[in-house]
Amino acid sequence: MGCRPSYQGTRLVMDCPTCGLGLATPQCINSHLRVTSALPNLWKTMRYEEEIMVELNEDKTAIIYEYDALIRQVEGIMLNQKTYGKIEDEHYLQRKKLLKDFYEYMFMNPLVAEQVIRGYNEPYPQKAVFVEGYRNFHAWMNGILDAYTKSSLYLLCKKTGDMRAAFLVLLGLKSLLFMQNFMLTVPKDAALIDAPEANYEIGHGLKVKIYDVPGGEAHIYTIENPGIEQMPQKLQEMLRVAIQDGLKEISQMVDYTTIFDDKSREMAQQFIDRASLEKVEITQEQAVAMGREAASWTVGLGSPIENMALDQDNITDIYIDSENSPLYIEHAKYGLCHTLWRYNREMLEHAFKNMVASTMGTRKFDKNTPVIDVVLTRLAMRCHLQQPPATFRDLQAALRIMRDKPFTYPMYLKLKAMSPFFAGYDDVMVGLGCSEAVLGLKGVGKTSFTSAKIAAIGTKKRILPIEDIEEIPVKAYRKKGFHIGAVQVQSSDRDEVGTSELDLVSMTNAALRMGDACVIINEIRSRTAIQGVINMLNTQPGIFLLYNLHAQSLKDVQDRLETVFGIPAASMFSTDRYSFLKKMRFGRKTRVYRLLGVQYETDAKEHKFVQTFDLERGEDIGDTNLRCLFLSEPAASAKSLSDADIGKIAKNLKLDFVPPALERRSEETGITPRQYVMEAFLKGKLYSQIFDASEKYNHAQFLELDFVLKCTTAMNNMLRRVHSEGADWAKVDKEWSKMFDGLVKRELAEASADEVATGTKKA
Repeated sequence: MGCRPSYQGTRLVMDCPTCGLGLATPQCINSHLRVTSALPNLWKTMRYEEEIMVELNEDKTAIIYEYDALIRQVEGIMLNQKTYGKIEDEHYLQRKKLLKDFYEYMFMNPLVAEQVIRGYNEPYPQKAVFVEGYRNFHAWMNGILDAYTKSSLYLLCKKTGDMRAAFLVLLGLKSLLFMQNFMLTVPKDAALIDAPEANYEIGHGLKVKIYDVPGGEAHIYTIENPGIEQMPQKLQEMLRVAIQDGLKEISQMVDYTTIFDDKSREMAQQFIDRASLEKVEITQEQAVAMGREAASWTVGLGSPIENMALDQDNITDIYIDSENSPLYIEHAKYGLCHTLWRYNREMLEHAFKNMVASTMGTRKFDKNTPVIDVVLTRLAMRCHLQQPPATFRDLQAALRIMRDKPFTYPMYLKLKAMSPFFAGYDDVMVGLGCSEAVLGLKGVGKTSFTSAKIAAIGTKKRILPIEDIEEIPVKAYRKKGFHIGAVQVQSSDRDEVGTSELDLVSMTNAALRMGDACVIINEIRSRTAIQGVINMLNTQPGIFLLYNLHAQSLKDVQDRLETVFGIPAASMFSTDRYSFLKKMRFGRKTRVYRLLGVQYETDAKEHKFVQTFDLERGEDIGDTNLRCLFLSEPAASAKSLSDADIGKIAKNLKLDFVPPALERRSEETGITPRQYVMEAFLKGKLYSQIFDASEKYNHAQFLELDFVLKCTTAMNNMLRRVHSEGADWAKVDKEWSKMFDGLVKRELAEASADEVATGTKKA
């Protein structure tokens, strides 16, 4: 079936999805011209409706309409039998074939169509009876050729190289350099956002630019690759051939954790060797860029997705609704953004094949298993893939980019997600082993916030992440001396058994028989999983359990337990704390903030939930505050504690009420709640100092786990000597300040020495 045309007044609308050929493919253009050239009515403008909408003004529409008119004229000439002369002429059939060939090439390649006529050679007839036919036919051919070579579409094809390139120009689209597909172009009225977070580099010479489109609801996210886009034509052709050859190779069972880097290096060397043989100039930088581009298409997920995966500090999700549908992303600062890239069926199938191949044959993705979750450790990416019969013909994917390095409390201060005192208080409560549920909607950062608490747990306790998908960066913690051993369970959204993986409850109980541990359960969605968590909390008093769940309020949790899972709401009191995260923005197109919204602690005796923190929204993020409800002390809700006088705070400290979870832990340890609150202030000051130091020295490594762990370890060792009610907090504060200054100087000196050793800085 071809494109389905319809009229809206003088506008011709082409319904492209009905043909299934893909907008601007050679097959689509061929079908398009055959359909439009047969339409009887005049049209002045055109619209193409596919997964995108493309409008053509009168000038561009006239180019196509003129070409259609030429096609109709040629058809009329072909149908006139007098065109070819007398049927007895020995060249009669040859002339018919010539005009038919010309006509067919009009739909495929105007430049070839021209050569068909120009290359025709017929001797002058020897018999006078055939002379008139000879002259008439050549007159027709000369007339056709004259009109044809003056047509606007022919001239555009001559300028761009072929029919497809000409149509892409008309439609305002841009061809992918090395694949038979196109990408959109930035709209003319789009404006580059004037902010550092909208114009930055992500490595490999890639430049991210984010545009605002007037009247549009979403921004446009682009990545420029000057090293490839501005490469000489001969090198681009060399790269195109290498990619096409690579796509034809049959993949063997290989180690997909290293194949990308290996392929990049292998291809880079091949390009150097080939350029040398063909006497084409190439630099080492160009060869490396070409090697990475070739690997992206042959053993990776395609250059657009591979490049977006590098922007892991800003992109959280990449979404693919179907083939030929523009990719869109969830940006940490700008929310949902459109992109200029789209994958056709062939490109998606190849990317899906490479994702599934990374499981080394342990997972199937076919008509019997049309939904699969795969983790690509190379990209720190969780890939959720769907195909028929789970979809209506389409291939779909949701790619979650996970941070391969753990989040830390200072990072949350940088993101304005919480207050320094909350960070300190959360550290203290986690260190005391309070069980906690981290809640919020999808993509709000529950997993990151849960895993960030591991730093507060420390290296003296065993940690057990229980996951169906490997999202918590376990290896990053192990390298720092944490005792952490992740175990895999069956998908948390399934209640049925029978898979090769153990269910969540069985695996958790088995793991705990090896010894006490902090159990971290990521993403609880099924009845079996939630019942298992509740049972563990109720049957194993004192178990240190951190888990996350999709919910927006305590009422949501209660309703889900009672109406969905059939569990009494009273079981909620077995969890010490409930933290709710939320997304917030200040205006339709401002950046998205992921903030701590509210926190409760459970009072098991009184059977109630006591709110301890509350987010008060302001006009902008600067006026928005996370207020501590159990302290009137202004520092408890301050945005910075770097210059806080801990001694003065200790003198004036008065708790409006004691949070129930804190009170329970105080009774168990014999240390007063006031002592723990002062420890929270001191740790809040620590995290605030770390953030300020990273800004002052422009040293992002201060925010990473390495330095944060050095600081928290030093402070915890210092605090072991501070346990009496009459502790001199002013003296403790002074001692810590000296200690922190020493840690900062040592970190900067080590970083400088590393730069010299690696050649990135002169000695």
